[in-house]
Amino acid sequence: MLNEQQITRLLYRLSDPVLEMTLEETEGVLDIEIISSETVRICLALADPEIATAEFTKNIKELIGQFGFAKIDIELEYLPSEVIDRIYALKDNILSETSQTKFIAVASGKGGVGKSTITANLAVALAQQGKKVGVLDADIYGFSIPVLMGDMTAPKKENGIIIPGISNNVKVISMDFFINEGEPVIWRGPMLGKMIKMFLEDVQWGELDYLLLDLPPGTGDVALDIHTLIPACHEIIVTTPHQAAAMVAIRAGYMAQKNNHTLLGVVENMSYLALNGENYPVFGEGGGEKVAEMLETELLIQIPISQPSKNKKQYTSAIYQKEEIIGQAYQVLAQKLSNLVFIK
Repeated sequence: MLNEQQITRLLYRLSDPVLEMTLEETEGVLDIEIISSETVRICLALADPEIATAEFTKNIKELIGQFGFAKIDIELEYLPSEVIDRIYALKDNILSETSQTKFIAVASGKGGVGKSTITANLAVALAQQGKKVGVLDADIYGFSIPVLMGDMTAPKKENGIIIPGISNNVKVISMDFFINEGEPVIWRGPMLGKMIKMFLEDVQWGELDYLLLDLPPGTGDVALDIHTLIPACHEIIVTTPHQAAAMVAIRAGYMAQKNNHTLLGVVENMSYLALNGENYPVFGEGGGEKVAEMLETELLIQIPISQPSKNKKQYTSAIYQKEEIIGQAYQVLAQKLSNLVFIK
């Protein structure tokens, strides 16, 4: 004979007739009570119990009856309105067929090339050009987007929906918001995939023009999960001029191509140090050109080395102002990507 937990798992597979979502997704299994070896009481919550068809209750009785229960009492209640509102909000999430959001993944072969800095500044530049922008910090182990963005409103949860934080008119979600300060993330691949899925499906991103995804360096589990969850995604590859960085960046580009993602181009970061009217290639030369050549794409821009201007309010921010030379470079990059997304 089945116990309550086993019956619950069976009922989880059924769908709410109105919402067309499983009872597990709606949390519609309220109570299971086995009265005797032949009798069980089942209490369910539905969006509209009054239109639950005879077929719906018949299916339940046939499903549970085959395990020896002769009498199956079914009680139907209404799902709370806030639960229904949450479900409808999430059904129309950023991955839905009706979503007009363009996804741009920012990838690199190795850490330390400034990929997250590129992501943060590109997002701000797009927002400054009138776009609705979000950033998903998918670098689960090495999250840094909130620090780079500077002052930010904290994310919050309302009726089961995660509301992203906001900085520089950009919506942001990061692992940084969900762990204690200084706590390491010690997870294996499946858990990482679930977190990325939650960041995409359970966050109320709203109507975005662009969602930028700051991928972890390399070609590991998270990058694979992103490629699986978002089949239609554009991607840019970040490298430095150094040949070692270029070689591993090429591998990240090959991975994107094998997963049918559209490469928009290559960004070469830390290209040179401008000092006293001279440009000094302190990290070598040619890395960006090599990556673009090997991936048969274009070198979008070369960004020099420079610290952003600081003020008391944004002291920790890594965002460059529009009037700064590098800030202007990000404006150019943002415009280029806006044009390319609708061409490729």
